[in-house]
Amino acid sequence: MQNADAQQVRELLRDVSYPGFTRDIVASGFVGDIIALGKTVEIDFKPDSRDEHKVAVMEREIRDVLHRANYSDIKIRRIAPFVHDVPLRSAKELESELRDAAASSSAIPNRPMTPLQAEFLEEGQVPDADLLAIALGRPDIASAAGYGPGGPEPLSGPREQFGYTIAMPVLQWDIDPHDPAAQTFQQEIKLGDWDYRVWWQAHRAENLLYVSMQAMKEDWVDHDNNAVPHPIGRSEAVNLVFDRDRDAVVAIYGTVRDFRPFVEAFALAYRGRSDTTDDTATQEAAD
Repeated sequence: MQNADAQQVRELLRDVSYPGFTRDIVASGFVGDIIALGKTVEIDFKPDSRDEHKVAVMEREIRDVLHRANYSDIKIRRIAPFVHDVPLRSAKELESELRDAAASSSAIPNRPMTPLQAEFLEEGQVPDADLLAIALGRPDIASAAGYGPGGPEPLSGPREQFGYTIAMPVLQWDIDPHDPAAQTFQQEIKLGDWDYRVWWQAHRAENLLYVSMQAMKEDWVDHDNNAVPHPIGRSEAVNLVFDRDRDAVVAIYGTVRDFRPFVEAFALAYRGRSDTTDDTATQEAAD
């Protein structure tokens, strides 16, 4: 269990963005264990980037944020991302290794594979090579399509060049996460193996809540050290709009297979919001 000082440091680090992205380094899974005592703090920093400039920028901003919070002794322990220099198995190679291992009653040679491949193998299926995992190691992936080492180029498409002039308000555009005067709320909810981070802002008319939710689950299964670990575990995101007058969710969107756990996590945060006086709170759902 993380102590209150370490949790405070983790919250402070949410002000440090992953360069080029809107996510912060905590939401990106780059911040590991934190030890905080008095003015001293030690951080396990595990950036999933080979761009040394970006990593240096993040480390500098970590120090700046913590110095402003009066931490004077800051140690950042960088943990290098997993990099494999052995090609992933093809299905044909794996079949051959399985036959040889069965004939000699020996273990399968330890070669990297993705977690999905390992799960297939554990279920008795021979997985194909993960071409995406192989390609991701190349800095020039899909360069012709605008995908380079620094990420994708901005998407093309029709864009308004001279401002928005249509007399039809878009209420969602009134939401500004950086507005200090806005009515906002943040809470962490635990449901099963998933940790939900729930944030919302009330529309200025105060009858609508615009809610952003992220569910994270640590991928601790290592498949006997035979699979490439997930860099940040598993993460899902959902947004919803809640109407206070009707006491109902009027819109929900995301790419998850089941929205119901997110609605349950929001309901726990919303129903329990009056039980805390802090802007940020943590609640664990009862079994």
